Amino acid sequence: MHDIFILETREKLNDAVAANIVTKARHAIKEEGRFSIALSGGNTPLKIYQLLTTPEYRDKINWNKVFVFWGDERCVPLSDPENNAYQAKEAFLDHIPIPEENIFPIPVNLEPALAAKKYEETLTHFFGDGKPVFSMILLGMGENGHTASLFPHTPILQERKAWVKEVYVPALAMHRVSFTLPLINQAKEIVFIVSGAGKSSMLKTILHGKPEGEKYPAQLINPLQGNLQWFLDKEAAQKL
Repeated sequence: MHDIFILETREKLNDAVAANIVTKARHAIKEEGRFSIALSGGNTPLKIYQLLTTPEYRDKINWNKVFVFWGDERCVPLSDPENNAYQAKEAFLDHIPIPEENIFPIPVNLEPALAAKKYEETLTHFFGDGKPVFSMILLGMGENGHTASLFPHTPILQERKAWVKEVYVPALAMHRVSFTLPLINQAKEIVFIVSGAGKSSMLKTILHGKPEGEKYPAQLINPLQGNLQWFLDKEAAQKL
């Protein structure tokens, strides 16, 4: 099951996602004492992160009980503007009252396989002995159907044991570290954020095309028990 929300403009999309994050954060903190969220990289969510720093949203969350992770990361230095954690700190985390110890960037100062191993250890320590179950995981979708760093026809799509894995993306000539499908699919809330006409054809394929997960990895996002939500602007949704 999934819910699809189509917003008239990119601005209304950003507002809707920010409001959703606040609502789910408040609920998780009330019910479980904390809210664990894995952020998405790329340009699409940056405006949403900036919105969360404005008083309308920022003041509704107890940031002491929010714990921030990343669903994937480019293997570039932590100080590189292409680094997802760097981008999120600049746009978001440096402007809210969240304790530094509540922020868990992927340690890409290490070589990729070790960075993945260390991040999995971080998750195991944070969540305890059971499976890591995030309150919310934010995801984007590329024009080729990838999500997080789960790219078409890459070995990480077959991973069933590790929660975090390194992956080399030949099309980008780049190593990345990413959550695996088993980890993503056991989250309580999975939220796709997709905008722009350039994504409309692929979005139709993901949502209504025949299942070809190796070719279109976003089709493999199928929560075991949690909720799956798609937040779309009208341009992205025009072919649905």
